[in-house]
Amino acid sequence: MKTIFLLSSVVLLAGCATPKTWHKDKVSTYNANNTLAKCRYDVGMAKIHRNEREGMIWDCMMAKGYRYY
Repeated sequence: MKTIFLLSSVVLLAGCATPKTWHKDKVSTYNANNTLAKCRYDVGMAKIHRNEREGMIWDCMMAKGYRYY
């Protein structure tokens, strides 16, 4: 019984291990991370309230043609 529980737990957790990242056709992960850093910098310089920062970063990346999956 313990073996079945352990095996099912491992399988369940392995499915959650795939991280979500920003993607755009024909753009490397390196360039996507640079674009994300630029959006974070721009939002930080705009002195946006902390509660609104993530939404503004999300909007910045979407406006540049990136999708999060």
